[in-house]
Amino acid sequence: MKYFGWIFLFFIVMFIIPLASRPMIGPEEFAEALPAMDMVKNSYYAVVPRAPETPPMTHWVTAASYNLFGINSFAARLPSALAAGLTAILIALLVQQHLRDEKLAALSATVYLSLLAVFFYGTVTLPVMFTVMAMAGSLGTIFLALQEVKFNRRKFLLCVLSGLFASLAILSGGIYSLLIPVITALVYIAISGKWKDLLFITLPFLICAAAPVLPWILQLALGPAEMLNEFLRFKSSPTPWYNYLLVIIAGLFPVWILIPASLMTGKDSWKRLFNQPLCKFACCAAAVPLVYALAFRNTELWTMQIAFPALAILTALGLQAYFNTGGHHRSFDWMLNLWATLLVLTGLAEVILWFFPRFYEPVFAQLPFKPVILLSLGVVSLLGGGTLLYSRRGNWRSRLYLFFFSVAILPLGFSWSIKENTFMPEAEFRMFIEVLDIIPEKSTFYTGEKYVPVLQWCTGEKVNSISCVSDIPSEAGSKPVYVIVENDSVLIKKFPAANKQIISGRNFSCIAIAPATDK
Repeated sequence: MKYFGWIFLFFIVMFIIPLASRPMIGPEEFAEALPAMDMVKNSYYAVVPRAPETPPMTHWVTAASYNLFGINSFAARLPSALAAGLTAILIALLVQQHLRDEKLAALSATVYLSLLAVFFYGTVTLPVMFTVMAMAGSLGTIFLALQEVKFNRRKFLLCVLSGLFASLAILSGGIYSLLIPVITALVYIAISGKWKDLLFITLPFLICAAAPVLPWILQLALGPAEMLNEFLRFKSSPTPWYNYLLVIIAGLFPVWILIPASLMTGKDSWKRLFNQPLCKFACCAAAVPLVYALAFRNTELWTMQIAFPALAILTALGLQAYFNTGGHHRSFDWMLNLWATLLVLTGLAEVILWFFPRFYEPVFAQLPFKPVILLSLGVVSLLGGGTLLYSRRGNWRSRLYLFFFSVAILPLGFSWSIKENTFMPEAEFRMFIEVLDIIPEKSTFYTGEKYVPVLQWCTGEKVNSISCVSDIPSEAGSKPVYVIVENDSVLIKKFPAANKQIISGRNFSCIAIAPATDK
């Protein structure tokens, strides 16, 4: 159990602490946070507000988070972080239940949490990680069910659990979120020759997958026809083939450092590995999403996330085989020394540059980070890289722990140094509300289409989109009107109302128009 304590500590440092330390990023993150806010405000959770055909599970979980922690960026991102952590636990349980090896289980989970792709999607308000968690759970439990020789109670319960995970995948990612996992399971069944098991697991799987989803599907079917059609429609757009490869390559950073060692296990060791059912299954789960995407090029890039749990397991299996060979582990030490040297050199350069502001201040005016990120990243890089270099004569296990330590502290160095209004002007919009003493529920709001989600997030009210002066009534009605536009917008000069007040911020201006009075 001590190894699972390590996973929990690593997860807290990597995912929970940075959640509220950086601003919300892009209109997509705000748009995903809004439906749950409407659910909480209206106390209505049956369907997703304004988009009833959207799978509701992630919004339900986010609404529960709002009720516990309030409506803020931490609560909005917490479900994604918890889904990443649960995926790591599912990976550890899969390895531990099949191989009875807690060390390997903890290593597989830690490798997964270290991946850049997992860190990114696990710390933003997007439904990706919840869907990946459900798909990984469905695949892992069906694999364990296939390992049972006879159809016993354990096999039946694993099939039931796999179906329940499948229903979560449908309720969070839609009906097509199971396409790649089902293909993966069928490929593994074909490779392992377990066609007879398919007859026994199909029925309990389908019943348990359909039962929790059926009430929601019926609700869609009883509504307007376009709602069900929109849910069942296959949404895709052609994507260049190399984008999928780039997602895999970039998503594996910085575990690249460990991959050379995991590959150098020797021919005999690899033969033994490939004879393991878990290794065969992980190879299928890693290859099928990429092959499917390269063949059809009509799947979303985020679906490559389903390959990363399998890649983490393969990396851990390779590392274990490498260290079990009894060799001197040169490639492992060389790669860790290279990583440590890179951290030390970049950290030293950043700290030195900090003392010469005339060189970096003009550059940081164009970057999304505050200049203090130089000192912050420099310190954590020196700490992580220096500690790893100092341990170069230590045993491989302590060096592996220190590698993950050097990875975990990096997010602490840059998350809180992102400028508040870099991606979306949330801080500036809230400043207007505070300065003008705006009561959102008694006001009418207008802004550019790009900024509608962030203004809705700040006000909790419906926001109208504008593109020109004619989109706004020339005279205010019974409510005060607030128009928030960029400082260079022609609306500021051309807006026809006479009774107005303009408050200018750094990048935006708010035109406040008093309500009309009866004469």
